[in-house]
Amino acid sequence: MATMIELKDVKKVFGKQVAVDLSDLRLEQGEIYGLIGPNGAGKSTIMKMICGLLEPSSGQVTVAGVAMSEANRIGILKQIGSLIEEPAYYDNLTGLENMQILKELKGLTDQDVTEALAIVRLTDHQNKRVKHYSLGMKQRLGIAMAIMGRPKLIVLDEPTNGLDPQAREEIRKLIRSLPEKFQTTVMISSHALDEIEKMVTQIGIIGKGKLLYQGTIRQFKSQHSGQICLKTSADDKALALLKLDASRVQVTEQGLMLSNYPDDVVADLVKRLVLADIAVYRIFEVNKSLEELFIDFTASDVL
Repeated sequence: MATMIELKDVKKVFGKQVAVDLSDLRLEQGEIYGLIGPNGAGKSTIMKMICGLLEPSSGQVTVAGVAMSEANRIGILKQIGSLIEEPAYYDNLTGLENMQILKELKGLTDQDVTEALAIVRLTDHQNKRVKHYSLGMKQRLGIAMAIMGRPKLIVLDEPTNGLDPQAREEIRKLIRSLPEKFQTTVMISSHALDEIEKMVTQIGIIGKGKLLYQGTIRQFKSQHSGQICLKTSADDKALALLKLDASRVQVTEQGLMLSNYPDDVVADLVKRLVLADIAVYRIFEVNKSLEELFIDFTASDVL
């Protein structure tokens, strides 16, 4: 699979503050990549560097195999659609007029405008002035601007911000469909981690400008989640019999809460309990949500 974005040894410094310090952030073609992190972690700064809005203090940003430079920045930007922080539009113009301005800047067609407005369901409101749009309609206009012309890369900062539940689901479905429908790659950020979990194929966790984790949500959960709860007829006796590492077990009202041991180890623990005539009432895996895991994972690093 081809690499769509690579940030190699990229630093961004504002004054004496290092806002971003990435050794290797990589996004493969066709993925939906979720960039997550607390406020001030560096997410928007990373997106702005990818979109050519900020220049790295050092290191190299590469888009679609081309190292970004001042000489080719405009050419690369024509392949990128973005919505970062807030949609950029003229309040006194209609939605359609705003789209036509961008169409001219990008060298697109009227059909591109029509398609993008239809996808975000703004066709019936295209002749209304943007100052009369609701917050959700303004957000959808920003997304229409980002996807117009089917760019190779779409970068969306908080794309479901300000939307009602029905509109959020529509935007989630749209984002999930983009790689196949447009043959495009998507990078999104969001503070709502339940939103991210419903959309992305890969995540990057950012803390203090550094990449703390990169991979699938499933891999992250398997590495950082999955305690096993073991309830027996005599938990204290079971604890003494099994001689488990004290750092990997916690006695709770639910039972013995164990670190996520491999399957063969769990099977051996159960066998030893049964042979010792200690009844095993129940055994189950306790999974945390992505948001719970994220809070645990970043607590000591960035908060």
